[in-house]
Amino acid sequence: MSEENSPFFAPTFNRSVKLRARDQRLSSDGGVLLLREADERLGLIESVASELVDPRRQDRIRYHLDELLRERIYSQALGHNVQDELDLLAHDPALRIATWNRPGEQVMDERMASQPTQSRLTDTLSVFKSNLESVRSALPDWIERHLRAAGQGRLVKRGTLDVDSFPITVCGSQEGGVYNGYYREKIYHPIVASFAPEGDYDSRRLGDGFVHAVLRRGNVHTAQGAVRFIRTAVKRSRGLARSIDVRLDAGYTCGAVLDALTDDGIRFVGRLKKNNVVEKMAQPYLRRPVGRPPKEGYENLIELGEYQAETWRHSQRLILVVVDKPDPKTGQLEFFPRHFFLVTNWESRARTSGEVLRHYRRRGTFEDRLGELSQAISPRVSSPHFVENEVNLLLGLLSYNLLSILRGELEAESENGWDVARVQRTVLKTAVRVTKASRRLLVDVALSAVALWNRVICRMKKWRLPARWPKPRGPRKRRWMPPPPHAFLSPVLKE
Repeated sequence: MSEENSPFFAPTFNRSVKLRARDQRLSSDGGVLLLREADERLGLIESVASELVDPRRQDRIRYHLDELLRERIYSQALGHNVQDELDLLAHDPALRIATWNRPGEQVMDERMASQPTQSRLTDTLSVFKSNLESVRSALPDWIERHLRAAGQGRLVKRGTLDVDSFPITVCGSQEGGVYNGYYREKIYHPIVASFAPEGDYDSRRLGDGFVHAVLRRGNVHTAQGAVRFIRTAVKRSRGLARSIDVRLDAGYTCGAVLDALTDDGIRFVGRLKKNNVVEKMAQPYLRRPVGRPPKEGYENLIELGEYQAETWRHSQRLILVVVDKPDPKTGQLEFFPRHFFLVTNWESRARTSGEVLRHYRRRGTFEDRLGELSQAISPRVSSPHFVENEVNLLLGLLSYNLLSILRGELEAESENGWDVARVQRTVLKTAVRVTKASRRLLVDVALSAVALWNRVICRMKKWRLPARWPKPRGPRKRRWMPPPPHAFLSPVLKE
C-alpha cells in the first residue's frame, strides 16, 4: 500500500475499519450544484453582477464579481458561516465547480476566494450606493423571474405583502448597533417585506420570498420609515401580481401608515393596539352569555363600524375578535375572553369579517419564515460599519430567496410542507465524489438523494424564462489568473 492510501486512523470498536485521507474530490455539499443550476436557468446572479460597478483592474483580477457573489450566496444557502468557514470551503470541489463561471474541467483544480477577498467584495458593494441598491433590487427580481419562468410567463391575480421588523443581536462595537429596551439586547432592527401569492404561503403557489429590506439602527421605533418602505415594496412587487394588498403588525397601524395606504388606494389589514376608546366600544361584547359555555369554546366577530383616531385623516373599518376557548392542556376557560382588534380599509361587501380574519391569520407563516431566516441563514452583521452590515443582510436574504425557490418546487411536486432547514439537510447536504475522465468531470451522487434531486431537476426543465429578460450568457472562456504566492492551495487548519 502506498503512503498516500495508508490509513490515518483505525477505530478500536472494529479493526476491519480503516480511515484513509483521500484527495480533494469528496464533498458533503453536493447540493450546491442544484443551486447553480437554478441560478443559471433563471440568470439570477449574472443579472446582479452585470449592474455592479467594479473598480478593480479587469486585467489583474482572478475572481469576477459574479463568482464572488456565487461563493458567498451559495455558502450561506448551505448553512455555512462565511466569515469562519470560507477558507476551508474555498477548497471544496462541489463549491468550486458550481462557483467558477468558466467551462472545462480545470474549474475543479482551482481554489476559490479566501475570506479577505470576500471582505473586499463587501467593500465594493457598500462603497458604491448604486451597487447596494442593485443588490436590494435583486430581491423582487429573483422572485419574479422564478414566478414567471415556472408559471409560463403568468403572474398571480392577488398578492399580499407582509411587513414586519425583527432583531439581529450584535455583540461588538458595530456602528448602529444600539440597546433596544423592548428586546433588552443590543441589536439592529431591520424592516423587511415578504410576498405571498394569493395571500397564503401554504397554498403551494410558487413565487414567495423577501422583496424589500432595509437595515435600521437598534433603537428606532418599529414604524420609523414605514411609509416610504411600504410604498417602495409595493412598487417593486407590481410585476408579481395584478393587485397587491398589505398585512401589518400592530406596530405599523399608526395614522401615518394607514392614511398613506388609503391615499394610495392600497388595501390593508392590521392588528390595532388597544386603547381606552376602542376598549369602551368593545365592552358590551365581552360578557359571556348566560348558561354553560360550549365544550369547544367559541369565537365571535363583531363589526364596530368606522373608527377614526384623533391623529388619523381617514376613518377605517374596525372589527372586534372575541376568542373564548379552553386551554388545550387543562380544558379550562380563562377568567375573561381574549379579544383583539383588526383595522382595515376593505369594505364589508368586498370581504366579510370572517374573510378578513382568515386573511390576517395567514400572516403567521410569514413570522415562521423570519424564524427560518435566523436559524438556517443567520445573516452575519459583524462588520464595524453600518452599510457593510446592510450588504451582509441583503446577501443573506438573497440566499434565503434562492433556497426558497428550491423549497417551492419541492412543495409543488410532493404537496408536502418543507422548511428551508429541511431543504439544507436532505437536498443540499448531499455527499458527492468528483472524478476526471476524458476531459470531463463525473460527479457521483449519494443514491439516497437522487430521488429528491430528480424531482427538482424535472421541474427546472419546465422553466421558461420570458423574453423580457436576456438569456443567461453562461460560462465563458477567459485567461486563468494564477493564485497569489501567499494563497494556500490545500486546506490549512487555523488555530
